[in-house]
Amino acid sequence: MIMIISFLIRIIYVLNTDVGQRQHDLGYATSLSDELVNPGHLGYVEYIAKFHKLPDFDPFSIFSYYHPPLHHVIAAIFVDVAHSFGISEPKVYEFIQLPTCIYGCIGIYIVYRILKLISPDTKHICLPLALVAFHPGLIYMCGTVNNDMLAAMMSFLCIYVTLLWIYKGHSFRHLIYMALCIGIGLISKMNVAVLIFPMGLIMLLHLISSFKAHRIAACIKEYVVFALIALPIGLSWSVRNILRFSVGPGISSATPESNQYLGSYPLDEIIGLPVKSSVSFPFHSENAVYCHNAWSILFKTSLFGEIFPENIGYGALMICRFAFITAVILGFICFILSITLPIIRIRRGDKDTGVFLLAGYVSVLITYILFVIKYPYTCSCDFRYVPTSLIYAAISLLPLKQPDHQ
Repeated sequence: MIMIISFLIRIIYVLNTDVGQRQHDLGYATSLSDELVNPGHLGYVEYIAKFHKLPDFDPFSIFSYYHPPLHHVIAAIFVDVAHSFGISEPKVYEFIQLPTCIYGCIGIYIVYRILKLISPDTKHICLPLALVAFHPGLIYMCGTVNNDMLAAMMSFLCIYVTLLWIYKGHSFRHLIYMALCIGIGLISKMNVAVLIFPMGLIMLLHLISSFKAHRIAACIKEYVVFALIALPIGLSWSVRNILRFSVGPGISSATPESNQYLGSYPLDEIIGLPVKSSVSFPFHSENAVYCHNAWSILFKTSLFGEIFPENIGYGALMICRFAFITAVILGFICFILSITLPIIRIRRGDKDTGVFLLAGYVSVLITYILFVIKYPYTCSCDFRYVPTSLIYAAISLLPLKQPDHQ
């Protein structure tokens, strides 16, 4: 019932959300019949749908084209199919939200499978599943034009198949699934790379144990196959851009003159504790003058996206304040549990699961902080960059029990 209701919420949200509402780096489209190349994620999808090819120019020369193309290719197919059935422009671009909504629904099912794998007793997974299924940030992402939801789904899938590999005796079949998931994830969006460290660490631990069990040769052969699958897929976009345009992987960002720039503020104010002033008006303004604390922006955008309702009523404002305070408190509790419970798992003998969960959660936090420091803008603090943290929060709410690794 939790999953079904969450699916319905997502479908209703997408049906009532225009392709131009609550978007990130949207850009614009003109027509599928002209020769114009337009910026933003909408322009990126339009380009592929219009010319039926990947960009044949430096992807950093036009905004948002530097992103790996998997989502945009899938979205372009939906646009082309809808257009072939007589859907006129600009309504045809609304079909970009259809695959994004599908990613979101599949993502919730994957979360269910993760929780079920760790805690087979269904009664224990209702609260953790509800946390993810009804989380506002993930619902907003189902209506976006960009690749955030696909990246989140692939991140969830990477966690699931790695846990399967751990629980099912490190089978070669599940290792292949891991290679496919991380490879496909990397051509969805670069931030899926955060899972390379926990996945690689748990593979390293298995390699060490294989050495002790005199299975080192077989393990190395399996890892070679893993690399032969994951690397060509995951690095294909970056290698293409290096060979054809001599540009390496990265992102394009604003300049220090932008009103989103955080670099002029002290580091302790940027990554310190959420500021009290956020409680009085818990909505995100892109202007760093109003809020330049990354954690405050993270919670604001996770609850309300990037809306800034200047004329909100007092009653609604009080509810939003309460929601913000509750989110911060729950976030802090889940932070403590996501650190301590994996350590307890390790001490109780469930080393692989504990190490994987702890390394994954710490990797998400550290890479988020480093990302904000390297690209010091308010947009860098958005929740959409760390939806994977919800998985670890949900798992932290499960009862601590030795799993069956059979």
